Amino acid sequence: MAVGVAGAIIPLFNLQIWWLRAWTYTRIQLLYLAAILYIVYHILFGLNVFMLVGLLIIVGFCLKDIFAFTVFGRKLTEDADPNSTAPSIKLLAANVLMENDDARGLLTSIEDKDPDVILMVETDEKWRGFMKDVEARYPHSFLLPLPDHNGMLFYSKFPILDVQDRRLIQDHIPSLKIDLELEKGRNFRLYGVHPRPPRPQDDTEDMDHELLIIAKEVRETDGPTLVMGDLNDVGWSPTTKRFLAISEMQDPRRGRGLYNTFNAKNILERWPLDHIFHTPHFKLVRMERLPKFGSDHFPMFVELKLESFED
Repeated sequence: MAVGVAGAIIPLFNLQIWWLRAWTYTRIQLLYLAAILYIVYHILFGLNVFMLVGLLIIVGFCLKDIFAFTVFGRKLTEDADPNSTAPSIKLLAANVLMENDDARGLLTSIEDKDPDVILMVETDEKWRGFMKDVEARYPHSFLLPLPDHNGMLFYSKFPILDVQDRRLIQDHIPSLKIDLELEKGRNFRLYGVHPRPPRPQDDTEDMDHELLIIAKEVRETDGPTLVMGDLNDVGWSPTTKRFLAISEMQDPRRGRGLYNTFNAKNILERWPLDHIFHTPHFKLVRMERLPKFGSDHFPMFVELKLESFED
């Protein structure tokens, strides 16, 4: 229980050491584990005040973070009026897992949802080959297949006005900044991101810095803006909350559910890492976690209505 209490408190300090930062992700698992541990202890040994206090500390801190992502939390993104004639944008984000050789499920989801914009990460030349039919159907694209888990494939039904492949922090980590034309004279901006996750060779300083740069850029942008991709961070982390506060963007998950996208291969190790954030110009039509397809991530699908082009 003492380890659980420490794990519940560590995320409050927003530490960037990878193994300490990992405790931020495990709020759901820690909550269940502490409850099970206390129940078992209570059955075997009876009431223990220290165990009870430890459980309450863990439950309090964990619920404080994840409550906003339950149906009891406050929605940040308003529901779109079904009668609105505002243009809609359907977005699909997927981390394909570069070693994965099974694209059939993802192709089925793309066929079913017919997204206007697709961003895929961890894509190499093999995955570009898997997507040749998609590439043929989407008139606009920016394709950056790479052999090091950092590749990106971007497909759009909307014309691409400008695209920048920027290496904001690390020379091998691309970060896309794309201006798109929704309709004549009306544009929106999209950032495609995939910072590295916390791991022994990568603490989170670079990830945090990249998101901070983008947040400041979004705040200084007047028009409608989207940020999408595998952020390798959960929505309740101090970094993501700071990102949303600075950028003044909204997370459609809040008040609607966790929509855990990782790990598709392990039901006990799941948390929301793949995100689609938006400025207040948009309202939500629908949001879905799509079926798994061999990757360790589920794809994420969001449809938004662009209700306003002005702040």
